[in-house]
This record gives sequence, structure tokens and C-alpha cells, in this order.
Amino acid sequence: MSHYVTTWSSSGRQFNMNTPPALNQASRKERERRQHEEEILVAARELFARKGYYNTTLEEIAHHAQFGKGTIYNYFSSKEDLFCGILIGLLNTAVEVAESSIALPGSTRDKLTAYAKAILSYSEKNADLFHMIVREVVQLNFLEQSPRMSGLRNRLHKTWEILAIPLAKDIEAGTLKPSDAVHLAAMFDNLLRLHAMQPFRELFLRGSMDVDTVAHSLVDFFFDGIQQRGQNQ
Repeated sequence: MSHYVTTWSSSGRQFNMNTPPALNQASRKERERRQHEEEILVAARELFARKGYYNTTLEEIAHHAQFGKGTIYNYFSSKEDLFCGILIGLLNTAVEVAESSIALPGSTRDKLTAYAKAILSYSEKNADLFHMIVREVVQLNFLEQSPRMSGLRNRLHKTWEILAIPLAKDIEAGTLKPSDAVHLAAMFDNLLRLHAMQPFRELFLRGSMDVDTVAHSLVDFFFDGIQQRGQNQ
């Protein structure tokens, strides 16, 4: 039986001795790895946005992140892998926003409006990221062959599955037209993402975006098409 106990160091920090030292060490190394990986991704994102994907080298990313080039390969196999890592980070954010939005009280319309507002606000604050993705992703044929592609698809579908939860309940209740809830969620999310992309918005809008107005307009447009006649939400 283990005899580990909780003790305190001279600095006042508490150590849970119920956890073997080897596990504490592994946890610290994992935290350091995640931190270094995030620092590299931030550096890559900044340079891709400023110079473009093709005009940025791994050496420049390493220098910007204050790492040696060899260190980059401990975390990412290539520049393409780095770009996919940025996209996965963006999709992870969408999953988190979807989860928090769907957990809110209110109708399905309220939940999707909250999601739309959060995504649009995020796109406003990270316009450089969205602009870079639109500018570069259409030229990047490697994405389909990337080992991270399945991860990208999984995160995207995870968002749709979360958004589909309240839609499925409304379909079952008869307030929405019979349809595949995940398909509806994908349609709504793609409509929202298209509008969130800065270059597309600049074709139609002038000045900053009124997030509340745009979010409500998108949700109203979406529900006008899928709502059963005579039903109000």
C-alpha cells in the first residue's frame, strides 16, 4: 500500500504525495510541451498573416518563436503541419464556443444566435487569421494529404454535432421541418463561416460589423427556411 502523504515545501507550495514523483515529472513535461507548441503556432500564425504562407520559412518561424529550427521538428513535421495545427486550433475554438452556446438557457434560436455572435466577434478580433486562411487555403493542395486532415474533419463534425442537439429536439417536436439535424447544423455553420471571412465581408460591408445585427439576421434567414409553417420560436 502506498504511504504517500501531502506535504508542504519551505516555499509554502503544496505537493500531493499521493501522486508518484514520476507522474508529476511527466505532467510538467507535458505542460512545457504544450506551451512550446502554442508558442510556435502563434509565431507561425503571425508570420503567415504578415508575409503569406509561401513566403515564410521554418527558419523565420523558429527565430520568431525564439527556438532553434531543430526544435520545431520536435513538435511539427513540416510547415504544412504547422498550418494544419493553426486550423485545428481555430476549429477547437469553434467546438468550445458551440458547447458553451448550446448549454445556455433559451430556445434553439437563442442558442444559435449566441453561437453566431461569438464566432462573428472572434472573427472581428482575429481578422488577420481569417484573412490569411482565405488567402492561402485555396492554394494549399497538401491539406487533403495531411496526416492532420482527419483531425480537421473530426473537429468540424464535432461542432456540427453539438449544434445539431437542439435542432434535433425541435425537429422531433415538430417545430422544424423534418430533416437531418447535423446536415442543418452544417448548413448554418457554413453560412456563418462564409460571412465571418473578412475578404467576403468587405465586398458587401463598409466599416466595422454590427455583430448583434448580423447574427440575428443570419439566424432569422436560417430559421425562415427550416421552420414549419405556423410555428414560432
